[in-house]
Amino acid sequence: MIDKNNEEDNVAVAASGANSGSRNALQAERNLTMRERLSLLFDHEPSFIGENTDYLLAATGMAGGRRICAVSQDTQHLGNGMDAAAWQQVEQATQHVQNENAPLIMVFDGTQTRLDGGIAAWSSLGRLAGTLAAHRALKVALVVGHNSGPNAFLAGLFDVVVMVRSGSSLTLTNADITNRVTHTSLNDDDLGGWKVHADESGVADLVFNNEVLALRAIKRLLRVGTAATSSATPQVASLGYCVGLDTLIPDDPAQSYDVTEALHQVSDTRAFYEVGAGVAHNMVTAFVPIGGHWAGVIANQNKTLAGALDNAACRKAARFVRLCNAMNVPIVTLVDTPGFVPGFEQESGGLAHTVADLLRRYAKSHVPKITVVIGKAYGAAGMALSSAATAAARVVAWDSASMGLAGPKGIEDLAPAQAQTLLPTLTTSHLLQNGALDAVLRPGDTRRWLGQELAALGHASDR
Repeated sequence: MIDKNNEEDNVAVAASGANSGSRNALQAERNLTMRERLSLLFDHEPSFIGENTDYLLAATGMAGGRRICAVSQDTQHLGNGMDAAAWQQVEQATQHVQNENAPLIMVFDGTQTRLDGGIAAWSSLGRLAGTLAAHRALKVALVVGHNSGPNAFLAGLFDVVVMVRSGSSLTLTNADITNRVTHTSLNDDDLGGWKVHADESGVADLVFNNEVLALRAIKRLLRVGTAATSSATPQVASLGYCVGLDTLIPDDPAQSYDVTEALHQVSDTRAFYEVGAGVAHNMVTAFVPIGGHWAGVIANQNKTLAGALDNAACRKAARFVRLCNAMNVPIVTLVDTPGFVPGFEQESGGLAHTVADLLRRYAKSHVPKITVVIGKAYGAAGMALSSAATAAARVVAWDSASMGLAGPKGIEDLAPAQAQTLLPTLTTSHLLQNGALDAVLRPGDTRRWLGQELAALGHASDR
């Protein structure tokens, strides 16, 4: 959800099939030329890099308040596909970006690679992939048209993948090859269309009805990164007590709640910018303005699987940690999890490795990190999100939270002596006394505390 008071905010629809019906009728499909795309993206006329062709443009300039590089393909003028010279031009643009450590926006427009490109095209693609993989600044891919092979391979290296509903797809092997090998009758949309990648694979982080909306939302994302790295003065006066947070979590543990209400409560505008909403509904990832500073919030969603962690949730969170690092946005983790989702499917899917990868992402993250336990933090899942494992600068808990290696049900099953030993680990006061927590908060104080801490951590990182 985006701030409804801002027209450009309002165009950004989270990656899911929601709102596609009525909005499709209102928003006309439109295929833009390369120059029209760049005009929408850049704040002013950009400077072009390399040779201007009818099928490829690369440019640098200001967009969303920061200097970026953009590359756009145009399949309408390409004819037989991208040859070695075209890929070398893309390679030149990405090397320019690497040197400046600037964000890269690339439009993949269904452009095929020419079979006669030879070793020169092969080498350029390899070097290009290596440059993209090593590039640490933000990379955003806009996918329009049917993309397969090299385009899909390269798009997978980007931090954010944006797709449009008007006939976009992304596949490593196209439908013709797939059907011959598997004896099926799929088309490109069945195999890797926007809906597949938004609601199943998680490859598409954001989906829009057309390119105009997508480019505006990309520009909005750039502004979030620009604002996050500014030295804004915290809006302490606006950081009042949030009464709504005091009643967020029901007294009856059998009742569920929607964690997005917590994001509304702590947000300066009561709105937030959600990413990857189509997959792993037990985990919410969003950008939220708090006290004049942007934060990337990772939150267990209680109303889905009680917020328990599974492979999909961990992958979604790990990808978002990487995105926050690319944008230099601080990370706030709101923890309320009873543990891991049990079962053969999760374990055989490599849950142990998936959780380990999430922790590595947290540990290697260079941006400030804050953890707030708002409900349960039980077992290894609770430890993974709310302990020193995430290398958080601050770990706090609500005064109503409970933490430990076992929940109350697990405690009841133990012998009395064991239960007496473990029971104190479920109280926040005990954890505070033993140094596991930096502070215990009343729920309503969370917004004020977060705003002040984000400002303090941001200023400390500027020194």
